[in-house]
Amino acid sequence: MQNVLTREYEVNYSHIDNRGIARPSFLFDIMQDAATVHAEELHLSREQLSVLWVLSRMKVELTRPLQPYERIQCETWCPGIRGASWYRSFAFYAGDKQVGEAQSMWVTLEPETHRILRPNAFAASEAYLHTARGEMFAPLPKLTCDSVRLHHVHNVSYSDLDVNNHVNNVKVVDLISDALDLQKQPGFVSSIQVNYTAETQFGEQLALSCGTVDSARYVCGQTEGKTHFEAIVTLSPIKEV
Repeated sequence: MQNVLTREYEVNYSHIDNRGIARPSFLFDIMQDAATVHAEELHLSREQLSVLWVLSRMKVELTRPLQPYERIQCETWCPGIRGASWYRSFAFYAGDKQVGEAQSMWVTLEPETHRILRPNAFAASEAYLHTARGEMFAPLPKLTCDSVRLHHVHNVSYSDLDVNNHVNNVKVVDLISDALDLQKQPGFVSSIQVNYTAETQFGEQLALSCGTVDSARYVCGQTEGKTHFEAIVTLSPIKEV
């Protein structure tokens, strides 16, 4: 059993946007993979526990844009459990230099009813508690915005869905990026927090709305007035290498 799992990923051209840098969803993609592999090593996979693992909140910070064909080392470990949430941390390296980090909170659901199952319901959670490195991070906060405007409506289709049969958390980040019009922004996403508040099913219509909170951009996705996800995003200048 590893306290810290390390996996290497290549930024290939399927991850690159029209500006020649990695889309924000790239890091969410590799974190999803690394977390899944580590959970399997800890005997905490969805099959081993007969549960659905659902990401509830994630915050990522990046010091610079990621470039085509860079090899990124992703480290992940489990700092602990608080209440109904399983906490997970990440660090990202290009060579020997750290280029980013992330914190996340997950919940486990009963597959049929989608009722939250608390970590103490599983004997295997002891393995999770014994992989901690460093201190537990503070709970990721709720997100709010006083004023938003509708940007567009997205019809949920096949390519949006994951193994749990709802919109994949990585796809949500692409939808947020669309609402931010990143294709014409001069900066890169240096910080993003996404709160996943409800599952979104095939055929539903997601209304993507935007607002401003201090110097950050706020995005929310709603279906019939119910919020399914929210995000706070900070853009920073792209510096010449």
